[in-house]
Amino acid sequence: MGYKAMIWVVAVTAATLGYLNIPPPPLSATLKNWRKKGSVLKYKDFDIFYIVEDGFKDDGSTLLCIHGFPTSSHDYSKVLNGLKQHFEQIVLVDMLGFGFSDKPMNYDYLIKEQADIHESLLVSLNLSHAHVLSHDYGDTVALELLHRFNHNEAKFHIDSLSMLNGGVFPETNHPMVSQQLLLMPVIGPTLAHLSFYAAFKRSLARTFGPESQPTEEEMKDFYALVRNKNGNIANARLIHYITQRGENKDRWVGALQKTQVPVQMIYGPADPVNPPAFVDYYKKVVPNPRIHVLGSRVGHYPQWEDPDGVLIAYQSFLQFVSK
Repeated sequence: MGYKAMIWVVAVTAATLGYLNIPPPPLSATLKNWRKKGSVLKYKDFDIFYIVEDGFKDDGSTLLCIHGFPTSSHDYSKVLNGLKQHFEQIVLVDMLGFGFSDKPMNYDYLIKEQADIHESLLVSLNLSHAHVLSHDYGDTVALELLHRFNHNEAKFHIDSLSMLNGGVFPETNHPMVSQQLLLMPVIGPTLAHLSFYAAFKRSLARTFGPESQPTEEEMKDFYALVRNKNGNIANARLIHYITQRGENKDRWVGALQKTQVPVQMIYGPADPVNPPAFVDYYKKVVPNPRIHVLGSRVGHYPQWEDPDGVLIAYQSFLQFVSK
């Protein structure tokens, strides 16, 4: 090994060891309060964090919120109070590998198992039916649940499904460079170990619209939840949901095409992961498509960037469902 190569190896090793000794950032008061609301579901040997929020209705209605990658149930915090107006209770879950839930290393994270977890939770809560609101990664989990419901294999009745920006169709999904790198053998796990706040912030910020960026405090909360329980390392395994989407396209897109469940898509068009070509493709592929396009500056996280717009669109959908 040459002198320069040795210097490079020493530098990379030193940087790696230095990073591994950097503790996760402390939780903010906001995140501590969110955690205090929660309970734990024992699923296999894992702890799954979830919250049940009481709404203002008294009609037995339930909303199940399913979050995206790489974040958590806290993504719905800005629309939670508005959602309470329409339901008796709201269930929010941090999926396996996310947020405050356990994040096993060297684990095969499967969309189908994430669906199992949601079903197990609703069974444990004695809930036999629910409306579903999903985002990003959560859209794919919701479509797995929808497939089961369509085939009489589900453990709860799906009253309706409303999706927020997500890679529903492999043809219109364009993963970020950081996601593509995470998918690569060796490189992905290495980068996951070396996830720094500055790199995380830069990558996540690109998915938001230019005028609806998270504040510095909000971005640090996103990062703290990823780093919690070494979740940055798990991301190199979680990211393979992108591959699973391609492998299960007929199952999951087919579920959307064949269902009798009322379905809506709420879409922010300033989304580099699912750019505006998504709208025409959705209308082409989905029978009787119901899609609400938000303002042109809203990006991949509409429930965070335009909570009022999302609530208005969702209220209109619920009125349609109730007819």
